[in-house]
Amino acid sequence: MPNNYIMNGNTRRRVLIVAAEFPPVKGIGRMRPLKFCQHLPTFGWDAAVLTLSQGDMDPVDLNTLDEIPEGTPIYRAKLPKPKDRLVRFLKGSKQKPVDASPAASSITTENSAGFNQNPSSHGRLRTILGSMLGVIDRIAHRYLLIPDDLILWSSPAVKVGEAAVRDFQPDVILATAPYFTDLIVGARLSQKTGVPWVADYRDLWTGDVLREWVPPWRRRLEILLERHYVSTASAVITVSEPKTRVVRERLSLLAEERFVTITNGYDPEEFDGVIAEGGEPDMVRVVYAGRLFKNRRGYELLEAMGGLLRENPKARQRIRFEYYGGVTPEISARMSELIAEHELEGVFNFFPDVPYARSKALQKGADVLLLIVDGGATTSGVIPGKLFEYIAAGPPILCLALEGATSEIIERGRLGWIIPPGDILSLKTVLQNLVENGTRLCSPDSDFVGGFERRKLVQRLAEVLNQVVDEPTSVQG
Repeated sequence: MPNNYIMNGNTRRRVLIVAAEFPPVKGIGRMRPLKFCQHLPTFGWDAAVLTLSQGDMDPVDLNTLDEIPEGTPIYRAKLPKPKDRLVRFLKGSKQKPVDASPAASSITTENSAGFNQNPSSHGRLRTILGSMLGVIDRIAHRYLLIPDDLILWSSPAVKVGEAAVRDFQPDVILATAPYFTDLIVGARLSQKTGVPWVADYRDLWTGDVLREWVPPWRRRLEILLERHYVSTASAVITVSEPKTRVVRERLSLLAEERFVTITNGYDPEEFDGVIAEGGEPDMVRVVYAGRLFKNRRGYELLEAMGGLLRENPKARQRIRFEYYGGVTPEISARMSELIAEHELEGVFNFFPDVPYARSKALQKGADVLLLIVDGGATTSGVIPGKLFEYIAAGPPILCLALEGATSEIIERGRLGWIIPPGDILSLKTVLQNLVENGTRLCSPDSDFVGGFERRKLVQRLAEVLNQVVDEPTSVQG
């Protein structure tokens, strides 16, 4: 039965959100469940969150804890980390008891801790240990941790989740993914408690552009897992129409009306009060705020800039590219090669990850914001959450993307430039225009862009949740 209760004279309802990515986790994945928590109360729904214990996922920014609405119940379940226990065991196994005899008084401080007294032997052991752990990581990631690296969290999460259901008494459970373990937790928790649940896809479970590394045998297994668990959901939400079509086809046993598209969005006031962090006068600053990994690379930008500098060496004094966030080693190595090959030292600059507050200041102070959409078979349905953060920040967007949902939003919204991946000539033309004329002012289509305001999107979510509680078989897409 729905657990309606009275607050301030109004009948209100409760949703328990399962989201591994949640503050103090810093990544963009935290934003969707966080914004649900912030805006759902306006539409008669109060939220609680089931998530990881603090420190179980990197990167973190403790300041993001301030984003959680005051009074939101947070239930945290610990992620088991058997590798950490193995590391401690292996480190302990290479120690030996400290010699307490008088002769031991002459040993070094390092040896007094019980380490092997032969430094070269100690180094070899550390090398062997590192190699062993690397092999274990690769085997576990590919063959054991299915569907993702948080699967060991599912049992502790369900246990804590059962306590959360008893305590918070939600009317519905909403599980948002990735991580896809969240969907498993939501389904199992619903089965154990009888509370209906809703699956929310930010990315596709199988076939997503970021999961093309998954081998065929595992893909078949994960499709079976997806059908087994998600087919028990009362509604299935995705962030774009192309993703909705893929999931609807995959979960064909569910009625079509159970599938709903609710994109990510932005808050117009999100950057109010943020002091823009600018750069040098008369310098066009192109800022990228996020990680470079897998097939999110943007090498063609360096190729295009290299070609422009060969034609116009003075362009070096007019434009800078700044990347803030992690870069995987293989991409970093290729970037270094391209910088050396095209003599781009000082033009392209890579900085460590920064706190979220500074990231917002950098975005607001940029002349152009760079967006790179992951390429792959299902790229047409990809809409990075970063796109909406960029919209709120304000500067024009330079987007590297194939034709699809993201390019459509930028084009219809008049938000900037869209260049297909690999189109170096078109990219060079845009860069040349920036160097010669500076940034152009965008004139966004306010009516179109306004449709992505977070409050409007969360209102649609509230309607879906109400339908799940009131008429579980009649959710309308």
